[in-house]
Amino acid sequence: MSDARLLNRKGVWYYRRAVPKHLVAAMGRPIIVHSLHTKDKKQAKKLVEIENVKWSAKFALLQAEKSQSPPQSPKAPLSDQELLELVRAYVASNSRHFEERETATPATTAERKDAVENIERDISILRDPDDFRADEWIGAIGDKLLVGAGQDPKSVSSTINGRFAEVVRRGLLELGRRKLAHYQDDLGKNFFDVAFDPARPKALRFEQLANQYQTMQIEEAEANGMSAKWQDKIKAQVALVRELIGDDTPVSSIDYDVCLRARSLLAKTPSNRTKHYPGLALEEAIKKGAKDGKPLLSPVTQATYLDTLRGILQLAELKRLLPHNPAATMRPLKRDADKAEDKREPFALDQIKAFFTGAFYQSCAPNAAVPYAKPDREWRYWLPLLSLFMGMRPNEICQMLPSDLKRSAKGTWFVDVVASYDDDDDGTDQPAKTLKTSTSKRKLPVHPELIALGFVEFAQGKQKAKAERLFGGLKKDMYGNWASYSLKRFRETFLKEAIVVGPRQSFYSLRHSFRDALRRSEAGPDTLRALGGWAQGSLASDSYGNNADPDLHVAAMAKVSYPGLDLAFLRPPPAAT
Repeated sequence: MSDARLLNRKGVWYYRRAVPKHLVAAMGRPIIVHSLHTKDKKQAKKLVEIENVKWSAKFALLQAEKSQSPPQSPKAPLSDQELLELVRAYVASNSRHFEERETATPATTAERKDAVENIERDISILRDPDDFRADEWIGAIGDKLLVGAGQDPKSVSSTINGRFAEVVRRGLLELGRRKLAHYQDDLGKNFFDVAFDPARPKALRFEQLANQYQTMQIEEAEANGMSAKWQDKIKAQVALVRELIGDDTPVSSIDYDVCLRARSLLAKTPSNRTKHYPGLALEEAIKKGAKDGKPLLSPVTQATYLDTLRGILQLAELKRLLPHNPAATMRPLKRDADKAEDKREPFALDQIKAFFTGAFYQSCAPNAAVPYAKPDREWRYWLPLLSLFMGMRPNEICQMLPSDLKRSAKGTWFVDVVASYDDDDDGTDQPAKTLKTSTSKRKLPVHPELIALGFVEFAQGKQKAKAERLFGGLKKDMYGNWASYSLKRFRETFLKEAIVVGPRQSFYSLRHSFRDALRRSEAGPDTLRALGGWAQGSLASDSYGNNADPDLHVAAMAKVSYPGLDLAFLRPPPAAT
């Protein structure tokens, strides 16, 4: 045994002993080699016996400490960047301890010579890809770092483990070169591998940058009174972009190729992914969606996500984390073939006629044999009529207050989709209303057909009853939208019961039909803006005059008509005189 652990170098005897594999990590090296400072073999054998006892005791102590270490709960897998930081911390800690030890107890000349020989041998081992001792050493140190971070070394994939092993090898080489430089009095460098530069800041991960961007966007949205739904859209867009790029991707590594890969993934992403495949990672959802034949995100939707990516990387450019924005010119792979006016189709005149003369409206006629008497009658009856004849958006209608029906000095009946309690001079406490855009702020003359159908009397009745809302049976959703439930009922039931609905048609098609009716009447830009809230581009003249005066648009509203539609059967009988 004694001879087996003896090594002769240039006539001097050395003690050499392999460290048990399970203790290599704790020791920090796989082999113990140091000089016995004698050329006498007999004396060396005696010294070996002493060394054996000393090292066996040390190994036993390490084994006891290891056995008493409490097991740690496994944590989420670490990213490449986090693994690099583990090795950087290990190198920094060991380097600091080495310097402190050498400062407290400087090595003798003989010890320095032995240390240089050992370090040079270790460096040679680490640089030889065929030396199995390097694999054992690297593996032991890597496992130690993983366990210390709460990871199970066996659960690390072979691909990640291979990359991690290379980082550990570089870290051990860095430690060796620093120690060698110290013993050789080479003070020219304080690091050799740029990955272990002590002054190098931790790389900013994409998740951190994206979160900062999201915080800025939410702050801006809140300051400008944007709805909670809008803020949730921002969060959803940022969340998907984070999946496309990868939370752990260093921002400094994002280039045009990374953006191209993100665009390719986006083009393959199924629409309503989180609804169809909750809990599935993006790439898994893409595979499942392709297998199931799910429709993909539209080019328009893809463009919004690319806009978000562009915004996040613009922030990186402003913070000088990137020299330029690699997503600056990024557009969806597939172009949007649909024209803006073709996104949503209006209802055809025969569909309009079929819907408004169907079974439901027949049951609402004054002389109906079996009158419709369910609680949803009021909003189910008036919501489509107001949208068709006045072009109002569903939420504008559903959130209306009884007091929104007003009469101008010239006698024009109109509805005010602007007034809220914030604007009232008398301070009356009325429920707040929301608007889609600033263009939506308008005063609409009531269409003559709606007056004939009794809308004015309906609203006046609500005023006299001191009703809080014009359509009291509706409740707002979590985003403050009063139309959610009614739109769901029309989408799932009411429209389909009356007509065949096309693939690009929905309740909003009534509003598109209103715009077609305005076109048929040759309405000008001012009328389109005032009655429909459609912006036609900004002109200098837009800031002059009062385009919101309902008296200006009575004639234009009266011209809105639908050939073939006769609603005389719905008109209430004239009041007795």
